[in-house]
Order: sequence, then C-alpha cells, then structure tokens
Amino acid sequence: MAAIKLRFCPESNDLLYPREDKERKKLVYYCKTCEHVEDSDDPCVYRNVVEHSAAEKTVIVNDVRADPSLPRTHDQRCPNCEHREAVFFSQATNEGMTLFYQCIKCAHRWQDAV
Repeated sequence: MAAIKLRFCPESNDLLYPREDKERKKLVYYCKTCEHVEDSDDPCVYRNVVEHSAAEKTVIVNDVRADPSLPRTHDQRCPNCEHREAVFFSQATNEGMTLFYQCIKCAHRWQDAV
C-alpha cells in the first residue's frame, strides 16, 4: 500500500489541495496562490487504516443464559448458588483460550479450573 504524499506547487512552492474536476470527473490538485492545477495519478486522497485488537473485535454479552446457540451442561456446580445447569463458551484471554461457564439460575460466571 503506497503512502499518500503531500504535493507542492512547482511555481509558488505552496501546498497543493485536492479537488474534483467535475467536467472531467477526475481528481486534481490545485494551488490556492496561483492558477497551477495538476491531475492526480491516484484517486485516493486519504487512507485511514484502523487496527483492532482481538478484545475489540469480540463482543461479549454479559447475560448469555438465553442464547440458544450456546451449549449447556448439567455437570458443573455453580460456586455461587450450587445450581447444576450452566451455559459454557470459550473466549480468548492473555493465557490463550479459556472455557467459561455461566449459571442458568443466578447468572454467576466462572472459568474452568484446568
């Protein structure tokens, strides 16, 4: 990906500004001081590249008990209320992938003790 560079007027050495040439439907750069205009070889004026971390990309709903797509287990006892039914899912953490449980009854969330 090529970087967008600043352009300067060869006559006045002032900065050239982008503008659309509506008749030719082309991007041009013009000087605000003199009448200099030059065609752009690239239609891109500015490119904003946004990098997202894994945590930003992942949206976690706090209450996943009603999500029908998540598996359920009756083999885990909730440390908060002792209920035996929980929803479970995996999530990326600093240590890698971690298995989390959420109690169906009280919504308490805990992670698997490995």
